[in-house]
Amino acid sequence: MIHPLSWKNDLLLLEDRPDHTINLNDLLEEKSVHENLLATPLANFYSILIKKREFIQNNTLFTRTRILPRMPYLSFNHYPFLKDELAKRCWLLAEKVRDYFYGSAMLDNSIKSWKQRIDRYTEGEVIPLPILRGSNEIWQQLTEQVLKEQQMIIQSAKGEQSTIPLKLTEKLVYLLGIIDGDGHLSKHQVHIVDYSKKQIEQLQRFFLELFGVTGNIVEGNDGNYYILLVNGKWIVRLINFITGHPTGRKYESLQEPLILKEHPGEHLRDTYWRGLFDADACFKQGVVFSTIVRKIAEDLSSYLDANQVNFTFSEREVGGILSFILYVPTGYRTKLHSLIGCWHPDKSKEFLDLLTHRRKGELEAFRGYANNVFTKEGYFNFQLLDNQVGVLNAGESIKQKRLDFNIVRKELAQKIGISYQLLAAYENNKATPPLGVVNQITKIFEEPLMPFLERESLNFFKVNKKVLLPLKPNYHLKECMKYLHPRSRNYISVLTDDLSIMTQINKQFSVPIHELNKKRISNFALKNFLTIFGIYKHIK
Repeated sequence: MIHPLSWKNDLLLLEDRPDHTINLNDLLEEKSVHENLLATPLANFYSILIKKREFIQNNTLFTRTRILPRMPYLSFNHYPFLKDELAKRCWLLAEKVRDYFYGSAMLDNSIKSWKQRIDRYTEGEVIPLPILRGSNEIWQQLTEQVLKEQQMIIQSAKGEQSTIPLKLTEKLVYLLGIIDGDGHLSKHQVHIVDYSKKQIEQLQRFFLELFGVTGNIVEGNDGNYYILLVNGKWIVRLINFITGHPTGRKYESLQEPLILKEHPGEHLRDTYWRGLFDADACFKQGVVFSTIVRKIAEDLSSYLDANQVNFTFSEREVGGILSFILYVPTGYRTKLHSLIGCWHPDKSKEFLDLLTHRRKGELEAFRGYANNVFTKEGYFNFQLLDNQVGVLNAGESIKQKRLDFNIVRKELAQKIGISYQLLAAYENNKATPPLGVVNQITKIFEEPLMPFLERESLNFFKVNKKVLLPLKPNYHLKECMKYLHPRSRNYISVLTDDLSIMTQINKQFSVPIHELNKKRISNFALKNFLTIFGIYKHIK
């Protein structure tokens, strides 16, 4: 016997557990997780918005009249197809809805009564979401539109409208981190506390963009902090579903959302920790993260280990409350910043100041770029470099350029004043052409040297040892040059003990990391580049 669909057997509704409402973490911890859950974790919007307990709570006359007003409503303004579909299927829908609510606290088994109820909602151009479960056709159309838009527009019985996003995005995940750090959920409201009004106003904008609700900002009693209050029962339910963050006391059950470890999204795990750091970290004297939730501290430790960011871990009890503290040492702060960044308006400046602040006793030789070293297009003028500097892997580009202009090798060799055999060696990458030769060739073919190097991706150069040289100035280059000082012979001093900065120098110039550990680099081409294009003060 096939039983009609009801709230009791509806597979879209999750079975809540005695101790808490089931959430995405619970589903992912189960052994048989469908792949669709990882790909589209918020696709089952029905289970996020509606709970089985709402059909049965307090079987009183008051509650029976309050079941539907507790549900989210859909407006025909945003879902215009509903009006015609409901009218077309009204009697059949009424029967199906009677069956769906059978056994609930509503106790209305009259098909006629349900039809009249649906008619009244249709006249008001809204409909409670569970009524649509009575029609497979209507539900299919709704699902297609909702998943296409990746959001659901709902309103309360009082007409208060909000948006429920159904895709994990950077701003949504950032808010989850903020709420797990400085937030609190009540049944119908999100509370977030921060000392910075700019941060609270930023979070208010994020809520408006994501959920279509503004929220209210309240100043704390002593004026030293601000509270953002955002009303919305279904917003609370979405946050609870993704993170497991409960209403009421939160401390014991918080953890990093499991979907962020499994989801192949756009660095969303990093974004979650950005939110938590913006909430619970301090960047004034160092990078210090503090929490009273052991599981959050353990998850952060796992995240930092996975990204090879060193840290120290300690526990401290103050006033009977145990805190877990993670400290990121100097050599790994830059790497942490590149991973998570910082969106907090005040803390962002503190973090950057911390990264750029030199420790007492550190030297600084670099004073900026030299004058008249750039081409009109904004490139470094490599014609100023020593003629010994060769262009690696330029052979194919030279050969193709010659063929494009239909010039034989002998003729080109004569034009640039070298032997046929040497040009052949250059073209076959058996010898490295000096910059002077490459410049002569590009002049013959009426193309400036620097655009040619950029177009052909020729940015590795060599005099005995190869080096990656940028063709144009950039922020990371300038930051690296602050810690380099050209010396006598071919040596360059590295003026820092910070491992993360030395790693960045290695990445910028592709110089051997083992030489960086000696706090000096031996590379003539790099030294020539720094000497020609940089201005340095003399240091001992």
